[in-house]
Amino acid sequence: MYGQLYRHLLLPLFDGVVKGRRTMAHWRDAEESQWWSRERLEGLQLESLQGLLQHAHKTCFYYTEDWNARGLNVSQVKSLADFTAWPLLTRDVIRRHRLKLRTTADVKRMTKATGGSSGEPLQFDLDSGSNDRRTAMTYRGYGWAGAAPGTKQLYIWGTAVGKVPGWKRLKMDLHHRFDRHLILSCFEFTPERMRQHFERMNRYRADVIVAYTNPLYEFARFLKRESLKPVRPNSIVVGAEKLHDFQREVIEEVFGAPIFETYGSREFMLIGAECEHHSGLHLSMENLLVEILNDDGSPTPHGEEGNVVVTDLFNYGMPFIRYVNGDRAVAGFDMCPCGRGLPLLKKVVGRQLDTLETPDGRKIPGEFFPHLIKEFPAIRRFQIVQEKLESITLKLVVDGGLTLAEREQLLGEVRKCTGTQVDISLQMVDDIPLTNAGKLKVVVHAV
Repeated sequence: MYGQLYRHLLLPLFDGVVKGRRTMAHWRDAEESQWWSRERLEGLQLESLQGLLQHAHKTCFYYTEDWNARGLNVSQVKSLADFTAWPLLTRDVIRRHRLKLRTTADVKRMTKATGGSSGEPLQFDLDSGSNDRRTAMTYRGYGWAGAAPGTKQLYIWGTAVGKVPGWKRLKMDLHHRFDRHLILSCFEFTPERMRQHFERMNRYRADVIVAYTNPLYEFARFLKRESLKPVRPNSIVVGAEKLHDFQREVIEEVFGAPIFETYGSREFMLIGAECEHHSGLHLSMENLLVEILNDDGSPTPHGEEGNVVVTDLFNYGMPFIRYVNGDRAVAGFDMCPCGRGLPLLKKVVGRQLDTLETPDGRKIPGEFFPHLIKEFPAIRRFQIVQEKLESITLKLVVDGGLTLAEREQLLGEVRKCTGTQVDISLQMVDDIPLTNAGKLKVVVHAV
């Protein structure tokens, strides 16, 4: 009853009347446009892109100077293919030229920051209209998983760190109650804390669980190990980190519910999400243009891994145009059996930075380690630190310790990938903190 009241009356009143936002209108449009043909959606993208390029060239000093110096004319972009000649935008460029990237136009601008999973948080700007659109895309994508606004949701998520004023805590608590969200912190995820979360979860009886991937996987392993039976939700939504197949299997087994993967970032919010067919992640095509490129900037062939490059088609406050976000994904924009015209991102692989290099030129993706560590049930959390090219340390949080045979097996499997020129050591630690964004940084480069 409350869910319907919230979705059809309370949220529209609060969002549209009190806050003056257009989120609900964008959401309604997105629910309709997802069923358009691919051709019609690409036409919409092109029209939006042309408008963005004109705006950026006219009102953003950085783009004006850079494009003029390169001899680029925005009027020559007659198709999406023409856009491939445009330069890429990097984090370093944003840090050095943020003020020149801002529009001089009179728009309502807000400032946000990334969580710093790469080690360096990034501050950026966007206009309020763009924020309304990205929120609408999140509503739609979560809705495919049964987690639309108004559903009773339990979050295993990051919470505010440090000292938070009492009035702010009260405001956040009232907001969560209004939204029907119960937030359980995944920071300091000790066995005692996880048992407390289990008890609160079963009392709350949520329709949907929304969680960071790795903490939920850790929680599921704990429940399985302790023979604790959680109340079954209708569905589970995970994000912030890549979901591996072995993690999906364990989480679905423990909670008895289908899991839906999402992919997003602070710069753009929801980039892609799974529908009920679980055949890939539908891209938020109406407000984002996503490309998968080789290191030389050329498009990757179908089914091959490349760098994720994103253009926000409606951020007129500080345009992100062909932004290299540091992620790796598999290209392959097939149609989904569901009938939606939105293209599919077949798989998110991980971050570019989660790669180890060796003296003999090998490149080992960070994805290797979760697949290896899963074979050692006692290891609860891990991190690989590369101090120098020829030296790495595996930091391990272990329940009950590892036997000598397990240590040798672990070291042996890593050596198969790194070769003999890399010194590998194991370090047992009490905890490995998550980033402020709730992510576990798999690889840390200390070189």
